[in-house]
Amino acid sequence: MKVQYSYLKNFLPTALSQVKLADIFTKAGFECELDGPIIDFDITPNRGDALSLRGLQREFHAHQSTQLKDTLSYKKLKFKKDKTAINKIDKTGCGNYHLMTIGGIRSIKNLDSKKRNFLLAAGVPLISPLVDLGNYVMLEIGSPMHVFDLDLLDLPINVLFQSNNEPFRIIGGDLKNLEDSSLTIQDQKGVQAVAGIIGGENTAVSKSTKNIAVEAAFFYPDKIVNEARKYGLATDASHRFERGVDPAIQKQALERFIFLLDAIAEYDSVKCFEGDSQAVKSNVVSLSIDRFNKFSGLLLTKKTISSLLQNLGFSLNSSKKKNLSFKVPSHRFDISLEEDLYEEILRCHGYDNIPIKPSKASPIRPQNTISSKSALKTGLIFGGFKELMHMPFVSEENFMKFNSKPKKPAQLRNPINENEPMMRGSLFEGLFLAINLNVKKGYSSLKIFESGNVFLKRGDDFIQHHHISGIVYYHEPQKSWDSKVISYDFYSFKAEIYQLLQTLGVDDLRLESNSNNSAFNLNSMHIYSGTKVIGSLGEIDLAITRKLIKNTAFGFELYPQEISRHSKVIKLKSISKFPSSTRDINILINKSNTYEDVQQILATGSISFLNNFALVNTFEGKGIPAGLISMTLSFIFQSVDKSLKDTEINDSMNHILRLLKKSLQAEIRS
Repeated sequence: MKVQYSYLKNFLPTALSQVKLADIFTKAGFECELDGPIIDFDITPNRGDALSLRGLQREFHAHQSTQLKDTLSYKKLKFKKDKTAINKIDKTGCGNYHLMTIGGIRSIKNLDSKKRNFLLAAGVPLISPLVDLGNYVMLEIGSPMHVFDLDLLDLPINVLFQSNNEPFRIIGGDLKNLEDSSLTIQDQKGVQAVAGIIGGENTAVSKSTKNIAVEAAFFYPDKIVNEARKYGLATDASHRFERGVDPAIQKQALERFIFLLDAIAEYDSVKCFEGDSQAVKSNVVSLSIDRFNKFSGLLLTKKTISSLLQNLGFSLNSSKKKNLSFKVPSHRFDISLEEDLYEEILRCHGYDNIPIKPSKASPIRPQNTISSKSALKTGLIFGGFKELMHMPFVSEENFMKFNSKPKKPAQLRNPINENEPMMRGSLFEGLFLAINLNVKKGYSSLKIFESGNVFLKRGDDFIQHHHISGIVYYHEPQKSWDSKVISYDFYSFKAEIYQLLQTLGVDDLRLESNSNNSAFNLNSMHIYSGTKVIGSLGEIDLAITRKLIKNTAFGFELYPQEISRHSKVIKLKSISKFPSSTRDINILINKSNTYEDVQQILATGSISFLNNFALVNTFEGKGIPAGLISMTLSFIFQSVDKSLKDTEINDSMNHILRLLKKSLQAEIRS
């Protein structure tokens, strides 16, 4: 909501500067941005009551610890029930309905310049003096109004859901086919307005209008929400009704309208009607003073708590030694729990006034625990990955494309986008789209990941799991120091993911073939830590991504909740100041054995001075006996205490050969 500072200052009134005034409202929970002479209030969806000058005035006085006094003027009106004016009201959609008819209007003038500038600053267009006046009252006290040309209405009014799917031409000329789920305002000729959203072209006010009917009503938010979006409409009225309008101010709004009308027009008659309405019930919420103080860390007295809430419009219902109960004002739809009162007390008392107390718990995590999610994200970022975030909604086609057949989608009952009615079962769709977008912009080397929830249906409910997924897309040759071109392949990718997990303390890693991940077609594998699956990796299946990715890409999917259960503490060791020595060997082993088997054997072999080892390459075919594979391994030896002798290194190498021969029947290839 945008408000001119000069207008708001006079309405409060206050001598505070624009910056200080904005600061007060920001601390009250309404974040403000200054745009020249305008303050732009970011009102949260639960605070529809603040979408007016009166709502802002109420908050200002509450945070200044003063009582709100109504300084506006009204013209007292008498309302009566008359079936010839208001006949049927569907009380499931309409809490109250009021209609004021004004006859013989003449000598109409524009609103004064201050009011017109106020409307324009708020983003409300000037239409005609009578309509502008209704919009002004809406911004002033918070009750949306609609003005009909009375001569074009065939009274009585009915407020019904029965639209009979008839075409309805809205103000502006567009034709809408109304559904029976939409609450409508009807006269004896048919629908004349979509309740709480917009009026019809047939009864719109024009320059020739002499008699008007002014509507002020309360429509239940759940009957208005999404209706405007359904018809591609968004109005100031719908914005307020969706969030909740005070059901007790409709008569007052009409009394304010007629008072202000005296300044811009002459008229002959005024008649006021009200339909059968629901009684406005005051919700009562209790509060324990002890529980509040324990929750907040404050020591507020009963008197202070009562005063803070009363300044916000709550009325004291009962007061006991350590318990209070309050009647919730009619404009506060969002208050129903004791905890809601806590928020209101703390807002008015000031979050800055909550004392900061040293934590009684140790800020250092126990050494046997690791926050796997944050650790994985940090490790990926250090590894050159960029983190992305996407909305969790997908189309049915893409869900089926990126998820295996047994997985069932979590269907949205009320999707924001009709083309995306399901919750994602994988993070890959958004990542593929990001790769495609960046490739189109000329990037050829990308490393991206996303951390977020995925959703699957289970019975009548759904489950959600947190995944961290990423894609590596390398198509730019890289050169080493010796000018050799380095190619990035599946083994480079696997080594990168392994290194990440090992750095975080995850041990006993191994891979097993996995055919269930729809995103991978080549080298699709489960990642195991011990007996638990902690993720998967593989080469992206270009058959399902050909519209998004045309070249080779590699992907991974990690499950932080599983990694945290099977991780160990990272132990730091000193960096040796003594030189290292490298030894390479070439062995022949059975083709059924893998490098992971070699890793497992050597990791548990207690090999002296072994600092690290790695697979250099593998070879099979010409010159290699059938059923065997050649594997070149490189070993690095180093001591933290001394320079190693050749005899010591040779002893360690012999030990390695004995282990490999005993476990894998390995032979040295000459």
